[in-house]
Amino acid sequence: MTKPLVFGIDGGGTSTRLRLADGDNRGLWEGCGKGINPNAMAPAIVAERLGSLFSAAFAATGFSAVDFASGCLGVAGADRKPEQAELEGILRGQLGFSCPLRIISDPDIALVGGLRNLEGYLLIAGTGSIAIARLEDGERFRAGGLGHFLGDEGSAFFLGFQAVRRALRSAEGRDLPTAMLEPLMERFELGDRSEFVPLVYRRFDKAGLAGAADIVERFRTAGDPLAISIMQEAREGLVDLVVSVRAQALGRIASPRILLSGGLFEHNAWLKAAVIEGLAKKCPEIAPAEAVESAVFGACMLALGELGR
Repeated sequence: MTKPLVFGIDGGGTSTRLRLADGDNRGLWEGCGKGINPNAMAPAIVAERLGSLFSAAFAATGFSAVDFASGCLGVAGADRKPEQAELEGILRGQLGFSCPLRIISDPDIALVGGLRNLEGYLLIAGTGSIAIARLEDGERFRAGGLGHFLGDEGSAFFLGFQAVRRALRSAEGRDLPTAMLEPLMERFELGDRSEFVPLVYRRFDKAGLAGAADIVERFRTAGDPLAISIMQEAREGLVDLVVSVRAQALGRIASPRILLSGGLFEHNAWLKAAVIEGLAKKCPEIAPAEAVESAVFGACMLALGELGR
């Protein structure tokens, strides 16, 4: 084994991946556990889940916390210093790590791993949406990522929610014609369109609304005017996120590439192609790229970078 020993963590809301690597970023062990979003669960649960994952790694490899030269955590919900301090406290105070630690949000490690580069662009479209630009020295810029009330432009939630909102408007003659209203009512098991009111205001279900994105795509394919309009608006919203971070980066990325990531891009080929087409017009110097490595590989890259800091 080439020294030093590092670890990388990709911690999402539903699952967490841990990877141990040597000084050449060759994987020594990788495993998966439950999610550790610090904004969605108590610190004690985060600590228990991280402890369980490291215990499995140590049992399989014979390593312990004192063997590591550095570590990087890319965690959903770890943009702010309080959450970063909480995670660092768990790793140091409860799990025994004394090595340098880097704690950042999960889009950063997805960008670094996916492009296998310390700089570039990332656009995520899943339940929510965000774009980031990262410079080689670690400076980063973001657009979006503000959640369903303040942002999530072009996301699956945006598609599902706009489908409900605008289909109701259409039924009143205030929007484009559509045949989506009845399928939306069936999806949410509603007997009357007035039942959308308590669905949204009393039983709000972000994931459920995001799940209706497939209805919009199905009707877009069939030529439904309202579905076409919603999908076009989603495309423009996602492209504009990239335009924003590109402007913030001020041309300081030497060979700009962008990674398109997230479940919506994975399941909606039309939207992915439309966004790439839009980027070619507004940001022609940014080349689309496919992911080379995983996010947890990117976390190990950044952990190794900590050794030179």
